[in-house]
Amino acid sequence: MLSTDNTLNWFKNYTNKYKVNGKFSSMHAVKFEHSKRVCEIACSIGKSMEWNNEREKWLAYSLGLLHDIGRFPQYSEYGTFLDSQSFDHGDRGETILAQEFIWNGISEEDKQCLMTGVRCHNKKDVPSNLSEEKLKWCFLVRDADKIDIFRMIQQRIDNNTIFDILPRHKKFKGLTNTLVEEIGQDSMGSYNNARSLQDYRLIQLTWGVDLNFPISVNTLQEEGIFDKIIEDLRPYKIDALLNKLVEKIYA
Repeated sequence: MLSTDNTLNWFKNYTNKYKVNGKFSSMHAVKFEHSKRVCEIACSIGKSMEWNNEREKWLAYSLGLLHDIGRFPQYSEYGTFLDSQSFDHGDRGETILAQEFIWNGISEEDKQCLMTGVRCHNKKDVPSNLSEEKLKWCFLVRDADKIDIFRMIQQRIDNNTIFDILPRHKKFKGLTNTLVEEIGQDSMGSYNNARSLQDYRLIQLTWGVDLNFPISVNTLQEEGIFDKIIEDLRPYKIDALLNKLVEKIYA
């Protein structure tokens, strides 16, 4: 049965295992709240695309809520959200769902769309051999995830709590040449090459190039988030690269 209530109940029951004395750690709490917000954003994107039947609403809701389910064991086991120092949280999320989600009444096609979206939400590139239907849902959850991270990072910068969630970027300032060169070549950057907050902001701007739905770009443009990132990076004299990325975002 396609029930968003069932998805929510499963999510709460699964994540409750990571509470200590009835409470999440601060970082688990960040991911719990992030998951709920991505769920709302995914549903809004789906609505903007007029994906309004029961199946489409359920997939948008479930992908948004469950996309980061692999983050909970990741932080519990390794004390980090860095995939390079632990495991690929998209792959782990797919495994968790395959083994533990309640699939009664859910078709094999819907199961595969959900698990594929969770697996691929964090990948640098979406596999080119996916069906159009699977691609559609991968693109949805990737956009929703990015939108919330854009917002969360900007809010954390504005209230001076950014290094609570990005502690490894506190030691360095400025842009890393290796990252700038990498992005200059293909408009994408590897998180492993990001050392400073400015590096992270530049990688964020490349995410804009990878957005898939008009509402995603329009939302971030209207909220001024792209402009704030560009303003932060202007002092580092990479105007040609910034202009190139902006042109691709709005293409």
